[in-house]
Amino acid sequence: MNLTAEKISVTIGGKEILRDVNYNFVSGKRTALIGANGAGKSTLLKILCLLNEKFSGSVTLDGKDIRTIGRKNLSRIMAILPQERDAPQDTTVKQLVSFGRFPHRKFFGGHSAQDEAAIKNALELTKLTDFENRQVISLSGGERQRAWLAMTLAQRPKILLLDEPTTYLDIAHQLEVMEIIADVNKKFSTTIIMVLHDINHARLYSDEVLILKDKKIFAAGDPKKILTAKTLSEVFNVEADTFTNAAGDEIIFPIRRTSSGL
Repeated sequence: MNLTAEKISVTIGGKEILRDVNYNFVSGKRTALIGANGAGKSTLLKILCLLNEKFSGSVTLDGKDIRTIGRKNLSRIMAILPQERDAPQDTTVKQLVSFGRFPHRKFFGGHSAQDEAAIKNALELTKLTDFENRQVISLSGGERQRAWLAMTLAQRPKILLLDEPTTYLDIAHQLEVMEIIADVNKKFSTTIIMVLHDINHARLYSDEVLILKDKKIFAAGDPKKILTAKTLSEVFNVEADTFTNAAGDEIIFPIRRTSSGL
C-alpha cells in the first residue's frame, strides 16, 4: 500500500513545525526520516498514523484519506512504536506482545488461533521466545526494546512506523534492532518508516531517506547519494569525513562543528 503525504502543514503553540510537506512512501521500502532536533520528524511520523490529527493537508493510503478509514481498521494496516511508552509493572513479555492483537480481536472475543500464531511469530522474530514469561520491567534495555517491537509486529502491519528505535541502546543492541527491522522488511515486504539519528544506520538500513530542514523537505532519495559530508554540513552544521569499512560500505564520520553550528 502506498502511503502519501500531501501539503502537510503543522503549527503547535503558535510555532510552525512543518510547511507543505509532500512525499510518497513507496510500498515495501524502508524510509529513514532524518534532520536536526526540532525539524519535525516525530511530528510527521505521528501524523502519518493519526496520532496527531492537528494538521492541514492529507494523508492517503492508496488514494484513500486515512481519516475516513476508522482507527481500528487503520490499526490493522499500520503500527507505530513511539518514543514514549509504558506498561503496568507486572506485564509479562507475552502479555505485552499480545496487546498488538487488539485491533484484530472481535468484540468480547479472546485470543484466536490466528492471534496466538501472530504472537508466537513476533516473539520468534525478535528472539524473545525464551523470555515470554518474564516481566517486561526485568528486561535489559535491548530486550525491552525488542519486546515493544514484537508488540507492533504482532499487529501484522503492512506499514510499520518507528520513532528512534535504537535510542538509549548500546552499539550491539542498536545493530540487533536494525537487523530485525531489515529482516521484517525482507520477509514480509513491510513498509518501514523510521526516525533515525544515526546517519550510518540510515545509509545502511534504508532504501530511501527523507531529510527535513526549515519546516520542509531538504532532500529525498537514495541514502548513499544524499547522505554525504556536504549534506551533513548543510543540515547539521558539522564537518565530516568518509571512509570505506571492511564490508565495502562507505561510512560518514563527523569530525567537528562548523562555525555556523557554534
